[in-house]
Amino acid sequence: MPDRHYTILSTASIPFERIPRIPDSIDLRVIPFIEIVPRDEESLKKQIDRLAAEQTAVVFTSAHAVRWVKNRLIKKPDWKIYCIRYETRRALTEWFGEKYELKTADNALVLSDQIVADGIRDIVFFCGDQRMDILPDQLKKHGLRLNEFIVYDTKLNPVVIENSPDAILFFSPTAVKSFFSMNQLPPSTTIFAMGQTTAASLKKYTNNPVIVSPEADKTFVMNMALEYAGTHPVI
Repeated sequence: MPDRHYTILSTASIPFERIPRIPDSIDLRVIPFIEIVPRDEESLKKQIDRLAAEQTAVVFTSAHAVRWVKNRLIKKPDWKIYCIRYETRRALTEWFGEKYELKTADNALVLSDQIVADGIRDIVFFCGDQRMDILPDQLKKHGLRLNEFIVYDTKLNPVVIENSPDAILFFSPTAVKSFFSMNQLPPSTTIFAMGQTTAASLKKYTNNPVIVSPEADKTFVMNMALEYAGTHPVI
């Protein structure tokens, strides 16, 4: 029997309600390396209120953006909604219900292609200040008029890690940047990344192999790490 537990560090919060019991042999640490700060400008709220009364196309690539808009509207708007699957789609389903038609895709590139194929000419994009350029660049490339609303800011929250974990979970390029601003990882640490964009960001900071989740879902990433830990006990 090993004399210590297998340690997993998550660099963001984990939806524990959707994860099976953590085995006693695993020590899970959750240390958020970014902070989400909702914007609170009155002018922004008024613009969202006006949009809520319109039948327009909107796109979400972040569950944080979904929750910001939801918390500021009394009634559900009659929007044609496009979104990234998993975390973002789940947040929208919790708001609108399972029966509401959502146009979804696995990543921003495929989602932008779907929007273009649907003949959309004007679309509203709710996002954070650190959003990736893929979707807006693709839409503008095809001549779409993009009305972008930045509804939250992503702040770095770096923390020095004294003891390197056996495995570490990353869910965004911003968290990667925050972590490596104060830390390094030994070659023995296994890295899990949610999506190819986060994995690409990791390559700028480490040569460690990265196991990439095929789904943009925290639950899926966490379960991957738990399964890996079960087959790679500490020595």
